Amino acid sequence: MGVFKEETETKRVIFNVRLDLAQRLEKAKEDSRKLGKKLDVENAIDKTLEKFLKKAEKKISEVKKKEKEKAQESGEKETVEADDLPDNSETEDETPSEHNDTKKP
Repeated sequence: MGVFKEETETKRVIFNVRLDLAQRLEKAKEDSRKLGKKLDVENAIDKTLEKFLKKAEKKISEVKKKEKEKAQESGEKETVEADDLPDNSETEDETPSEHNDTKKP
């Protein structure tokens, strides 16, 4: 059994849990104190929260990537649609006489 515990930075976070879980936790804490023990709730919460955050961060990254791809695709579609339009710059510079197929004597 170790005498010293590694010190880590902590931050108090308040969040809601289901009533039945809170009641069970309080009862377990009381029962363990009666036995002269202390529940390691902090470690259990840390491990569970770490696992949850890994999943959450992965999902958030995937959603951001999909949104970025959609934005790029829509930008490409707009560019393609603009490229599909006929280029009128050549015909605007020409005069009607240049399009006349009849030859003058």
